[in-house]
Amino acid sequence: MREIYQSGVTPQQKLVGVNNKFGNTGIKDQQGTSRIIYDSLLYNTSASTQTFRFFEDSASRNFPLTNTGSDGNKLGVGDTMVIQSIGIYYFFVDRTTKEITWGAPLINAQRYFNLSLINFEIANNKVIKKVTLTETNRAYNKNTSTDNNVIVLETQIVLPPLLPYILELQVPLAGSITPPANNDVYLQAQIIGTGGIIAPRTTF
Repeated sequence: MREIYQSGVTPQQKLVGVNNKFGNTGIKDQQGTSRIIYDSLLYNTSASTQTFRFFEDSASRNFPLTNTGSDGNKLGVGDTMVIQSIGIYYFFVDRTTKEITWGAPLINAQRYFNLSLINFEIANNKVIKKVTLTETNRAYNKNTSTDNNVIVLETQIVLPPLLPYILELQVPLAGSITPPANNDVYLQAQIIGTGGIIAPRTTF
């Protein structure tokens, strides 16, 4: 939980307020939680500029490439989330053994990945438009550090239940990540924040 809220509104207040507009008035009685939702897509090391649509069709992928499960790019009934930050990373997967070797934040691979662009859509409505990965570079963002390479959103974005969401990433100059022999490269998008999950009995 962050100690300072630039908007003057806590994530929980934003979460309840937005869901009330959708008629989800019971959200305030749900269990509060912290959430990290992620999805991974294959990176083509021989292509030029590429566009990735994370979470779209994620129900067809399995853990550990994603943790969305059968809900795919929709939160389940009674679930909701405030997105407070976004991280973009890369890693390697051995084609034979499926062993994963963790990489790093994408901008650490090559400096020009700072020019990558992020868009975020909820129910076909664009709520984040053309934010660059420069925001994950601690040289340009006061909220990042050596161990914290994420985009800290100035505006908290609420994901209501059952509405589809997609994170679109456009990267320049593919072929700039060299994997170990017999390995594929994957990119991973993480959305991080405060959530609410269904609590039929009690909350803690």
